[in-house]
Amino acid sequence: MAYEQKLDGYRALVFTAAGPGGTVLVQTRRGSLVQDRWPDLVAAAEAQLPDGLVLDGELVVWDAEAGRLSFEALQRRPPPAPAAPPA
Repeated sequence: MAYEQKLDGYRALVFTAAGPGGTVLVQTRRGSLVQDRWPDLVAAAEAQLPDGLVLDGELVVWDAEAGRLSFEALQRRPPPAPAAPPA
């Protein structure tokens, strides 16, 4: 018997860099790249995870004051920065 807790979050894949100098990617279940919305996650992955790793999971936000997960805080995260126009 397996048990998986249901979390209120966003399903995503995290791809660590394939080698030195590569970038960490965060991809939604629909295929959009959203690592610009998760700079804290990208920084943690770069610092703590091995190269060439793929993680499949749920992105959630912990509300320390309430002592629980907060879907509202997740929704309030800033949207991605607009892409710079080509030079």
